[in-house]
Amino acid sequence: MAKLPKWLGIFLLLAVIVSLAYVLQPEPVVVDVAQVERRPFAETVEDQGRTRARNPFNVASPIAGRLLRPQLDEGDRVSKGQVIAQIAPSPSDQRTQAYAEAALVSAQARLSAAEAGLSEAKSALSRTTRELERREELFRSDLTSAEEVEAFRQQGESANAGVTTAESSLRTALADIESARTLLIGSDSSDQDSIQILDITSPSDGTVYKVYEENERVIQAGAILYEISNQDRLEVVVDLLTQDAVRVEPGDTVRISGWGGDRIIDGVVQYIEPEAFTKVSALGVEEQRVNVITELLNVPENIGAEYRVEVSIVTWQGLDVLTIPTSALFQRSSGWNTFVVKDGEVVLQSLFIGYRGREYTQVIDGVNEGDTVVIFPSDLINEGTHVTFQDRAY
Repeated sequence: MAKLPKWLGIFLLLAVIVSLAYVLQPEPVVVDVAQVERRPFAETVEDQGRTRARNPFNVASPIAGRLLRPQLDEGDRVSKGQVIAQIAPSPSDQRTQAYAEAALVSAQARLSAAEAGLSEAKSALSRTTRELERREELFRSDLTSAEEVEAFRQQGESANAGVTTAESSLRTALADIESARTLLIGSDSSDQDSIQILDITSPSDGTVYKVYEENERVIQAGAILYEISNQDRLEVVVDLLTQDAVRVEPGDTVRISGWGGDRIIDGVVQYIEPEAFTKVSALGVEEQRVNVITELLNVPENIGAEYRVEVSIVTWQGLDVLTIPTSALFQRSSGWNTFVVKDGEVVLQSLFIGYRGREYTQVIDGVNEGDTVVIFPSDLINEGTHVTFQDRAY
């Protein structure tokens, strides 16, 4: 049997080795990738919030009495000055009425005494003034002493103070009479036509958000009757983690979504409340949060108070920013990193990043525009891993 040429044996051996290497080579890992690109970019703080009436009016009863049955329901529209409630002063019992009548008689008697006292004080002042004028004339003629003139001046000052006191007593008596007459309002329960009905009017155009008293009954002064929106103006309140809220400033742009409509509602941060509060999360963790209040600029007609919304507050933005998908980033001891794909092989690349968003993150250094990076890298990916992918828009 003829021997194979030496060179042919070497060739066959190399072919076997290459074949074995190809067969034993691990399959490339399938990954999702995206490109490092320049784009308009905005850093945002996002959370859920709710709409609420801006400076709503709580309409209360100014007096105690019998509230007539309200005619308004929640959701009804009202205009400024419209009568929204009527209250009849509470009728008094016989003992209370007798006390009020006696108080009125007493006040009228004090008024008579005050009028008499004022008349007497004015008369005394007039008499003292005349005597002082005569003593001053005698003093100029050296017919009386300076001490006597000074004594009459003091009497004049006392008489003038007496008039002031009498006038105060008269005003007090008049006020007592008015107070006593107020106690008698509605005391004649037998004559319903004589009872004066008090009308409560709406302080603003708007919508009735809440009806506190739905039936006729006796109420106390200060009882809340309605909550009415102020010109149907709405605002959004969102409670942010304090570490997120420190990046927010009044005047920041706000985008409202998730309210049920298709379009984005624009807004602007009005103010951040000065005091934070503790809130327990769904996982049972205590969090320090603070309310951020947003003014809505283009409110849809079909949105009302206490609607749940998604709030996105823009804390920084740029028009031409080098960005990487946030899902391509991960942290190691060296800091932020990403996997860059070069010639079908993964290269671990450290990064220096800037502002972060939910979808994209600003890149300061580490990758260049057009680089291909792995998004959502799994535990199968590491330095030198061979990968295959289908590039897709992200």
